Amino acid sequence: MKREKILKELIIVFILTLILTGIILKINYMKFEIPPAYIGDGWYLSYNVKNIQDFGWWFKNPNVGTPFGADLYDYPFYFDSLFLFVFKIILCFCKSWGKAINIFYIGIFPLTSVTSYYTMRKLKINKLISFLGSLCFTFLPYRFFRGAAHFYLSCYFFIPLMFLFLYNFQINTKEFKFKEFTKNKKNIYIVLFLFLISISGIYYTFFFCFFLFISFITKIDFKNRNKLNSFYEIMYYYAIILFSIILVYIPGFIHKITNEKNLEAPIRFAKEADMYSLTIARLFISSKYQQMIGFHKLKSSLEDYLQYLPRGEGTGVEYLGIIGIVGILYLLLILFKKNTKYNMKINLLKNLNISAILLGTSSGFGLLFAIIVSPQIRAYNRISVFIAFFGILTVCILLNNFYKNINNNFYKKIFTIIIIIIFGLTILEQIPNNITYKDSRKTYIKEFNSDKKFVQNIEKTLGKEGMVYQFPYHKFPEGGLGPQDYQLFKGYFHSKNLKWSFGGYRGRKSDMWNRDVANLQIEQLLKKISIVGFNGIYLDRSMYKNNEYINIENKIKQITGVNPCISDDKKLVFFDLRNYSNMIKSHYTSEQLIKERNKNLLIISEQGIYSLEIEKDKKWRWTEKDFEFIISNQNPNSEFSLEADMFSGYPQDSELLIDYNGKKQKIIINDKGTKLKLNYKLSIGKNIIKFTTNAPKINAPGDNRKMYLRFENLKINE
Repeated sequence: MKREKILKELIIVFILTLILTGIILKINYMKFEIPPAYIGDGWYLSYNVKNIQDFGWWFKNPNVGTPFGADLYDYPFYFDSLFLFVFKIILCFCKSWGKAINIFYIGIFPLTSVTSYYTMRKLKINKLISFLGSLCFTFLPYRFFRGAAHFYLSCYFFIPLMFLFLYNFQINTKEFKFKEFTKNKKNIYIVLFLFLISISGIYYTFFFCFFLFISFITKIDFKNRNKLNSFYEIMYYYAIILFSIILVYIPGFIHKITNEKNLEAPIRFAKEADMYSLTIARLFISSKYQQMIGFHKLKSSLEDYLQYLPRGEGTGVEYLGIIGIVGILYLLLILFKKNTKYNMKINLLKNLNISAILLGTSSGFGLLFAIIVSPQIRAYNRISVFIAFFGILTVCILLNNFYKNINNNFYKKIFTIIIIIIFGLTILEQIPNNITYKDSRKTYIKEFNSDKKFVQNIEKTLGKEGMVYQFPYHKFPEGGLGPQDYQLFKGYFHSKNLKWSFGGYRGRKSDMWNRDVANLQIEQLLKKISIVGFNGIYLDRSMYKNNEYINIENKIKQITGVNPCISDDKKLVFFDLRNYSNMIKSHYTSEQLIKERNKNLLIISEQGIYSLEIEKDKKWRWTEKDFEFIISNQNPNSEFSLEADMFSGYPQDSELLIDYNGKKQKIIINDKGTKLKLNYKLSIGKNIIKFTTNAPKINAPGDNRKMYLRFENLKINE
């Protein structure tokens, strides 16, 4: 194909698909500033895009995770860098996170159609079939269900080009020589392509590497040593991918080296590879099965099956569509035909299809990989989008071969009309209900407008120096509330300069500080956040169960004397703490206030100390034989003080050894109690005060704790 000719075709395909996308999504109902998914993981995407808009990239954000700000170095967005970079480019022109998401979301439809069409034309499939096949792949149910919530998974436009790469690798018979490869300027496109797929989602990169290995296995001839040369070629490709991954992950490596391991970061388990595995039955089940007429028994069986199926990410996500189903059934059927030769395209598709099923299916090779190598890849059901392309491409190849064998022009026209109707009906059948901008506008516009108005009023009230503490405390990311996990980002979305407490990465200093504060009594909490600099409270009622928020609101109102502002939808509440905060600060001189603020910014964690126990007026905590206080300090001249009555469980004297930065102290303890009073000047960073005792273990039948000493009346920094 001539370059000018294919370029014209691609432009036409892009425009036609864009028009069709506008019709299917009912783009005329779109409110440009409202993202397609203002819920769940859609909020996380919105946070990332606004973070890029405000601060240039996604690594850090000083406006969330207050008082320390937030960073996301622990999260693997490095491997989605391509999409984040595209957002950055879009934001250079539109300056709105909501608009940027809508532009990119709409754009991935024609972009997928273009890459699919280009691949099929390179495989010598005629224009019409290539166009229909590309539309079929573009408008998969997988994309609509992923939507803007799982946006990076919706960006599967590289998959057709991945297959084209695999096919070219399969048919290439030239001997691979590294020097010749590097000298050929055209091979820069191969390097660029491999780099781009390496930063376009870790799942699709992983699946591509797997399929590259399958292509290599089916290509080599172990009896012919010369053909083992393909091994060097594939290893070179893997090296490029690995180098690209390492390159984009350099900031993550630096963060790991310069910071302690985050023990609270989300952990993946091997069993999740089975939980989110590919379910073959779901490849055939449409989300529209409930609309089937006259199939009540089938619908009842399906509902019973789906109700008790623990795997997957929702019915319809993996559905292939009619064309895709026909294609994979054909590829499975020819596995059982012996001594039948197929062209290399079908043969490669056959091998890739069955290998994808074996890798992704429940208790398949994906689970073995998770157990033996790494559980970080867990959602093997996401390989269904590759299977869909294999099926659609197979049908397109078969139709193209059939079309070429028709000699009569009249029959060709009839055939053309038939396939247009079939593909058209298939595409309509693939499109789920309630995926248009009309539906999303109906769902989100009231909430979005209410949130925007509410937060903008907060910003007008507090001004540029506003710091807002958010209720309830919630871990970020993956805090366990599903769709509500990122709901507290609403405040950040609609403000320009306000600082918000939510958003510190779990297990890091911002999160640990906010978690400690959240465990305080309301009066203590209000005093502490006021001294630190917070001058407002934001409460999301919808994140509480059984109206628990009522008691919290009443206590805040009683202590501060402030009547709250409430959002139009009655979900959000704001307390203006400026007067209360000024009243608290007025009890200190400037020097005292700085000292008190530094003290309140300390992050204190413990190891080897059990939780608080209370009986009437008595409060105590048990310790293990070795225990410690870990204090994270960000300010010079900070101090740590501790007062407590220490008891062992026996009358004989025992020793308690205390070690802080090499300074050791010995205290005698027995069951009568010893007054413990410590005061240390802290260095910036991590400070550890270690305790160890030779006291006998407490004899407590039925209690599995390893108890040696008891704190009573423990006071820290009071």
